[in-house]
Formats: sequence, structure tokens, C-alpha cells
Amino acid sequence: MKYLLLISLFLHSHAGFWSHGASYPDVNLMPVRLAPWPINMQRIVYFTDTCYAIQFRDQSTMNAVIYKTMDLETLEQLNYFKEGLLTLKKGQNGDVAEFRNYSIKKVGTKKENAWYILTYDGAVTNFQEAQANRILFIINSYINNQHE
Repeated sequence: MKYLLLISLFLHSHAGFWSHGASYPDVNLMPVRLAPWPINMQRIVYFTDTCYAIQFRDQSTMNAVIYKTMDLETLEQLNYFKEGLLTLKKGQNGDVAEFRNYSIKKVGTKKENAWYILTYDGAVTNFQEAQANRILFIINSYINNQHE
């Protein structure tokens, strides 16, 4: 009985030992648009690695809630997304920025009422000009914080 008591005291006093060495990624979540069709920008920092992601609710599925996370693994890929969006903002209705695993299309005739359609892995979401500006603002803040 004494041994059980000593073992339980030992385990209790050292129980936190294993969790002190654990490290978890730092996730910076920036909302672009809120529910019911949310879009979030993410920066994930784990030790010296940093990756970026865009998380959105798939608008092509109406009878279920499906979220997609589009990974942009490097700052260079984040810059490509930014440059594609900037090019579309200056472009015409129907212009498309095609990338390896996603595309962005500009629809709408007036600059202030322009819509953009993001397609990734069979999932689709759309966003307006104001939300495109917010995405660009967040990307610029990520890039500026990367260089500090």
C-alpha cells in the first residue's frame, strides 16, 4: 500500500514534466469575411518555418457546411496570390488568374462592384472588391512583418 501511495505522489509531482517541453505552432488568424460564408487568412509559424493559408466555406455545396484550406506554403506563393489579385483588380470582366492548384476570376462590370471567384480543389467561394482589398491589406501586413 505504501508503494502505491509513493508511486501516485511521484506521478502527481512529475505529471507536468512531459507537457513543458511541447511546442505548438503559432497561428495568426485574420478574418476577411464573417459567417455564413467566412473567409480567413492564416499565418502559421512553427519554429523557423512559416506558411500561409486561406480558409473558406465552399459555396458550391449548399446542403452541407464544408470548409477548405488553401495552403500557400511560402512567402513567394503568397506574393503570387497577391500579384494575381492585383492584376485582376486592374483587369477586365472575365479575366482569370490561373495558378497550379487554384484560380481567381474577376466578374462584374463596375470597379466598385467587382466580384472575384476563387476556385480551389473543386471548392468555390466568391468575394467583393472590399474583401479583395482586405485580403491585400492582410497579405501586405504578413509580408511587412516577415521582413522585421
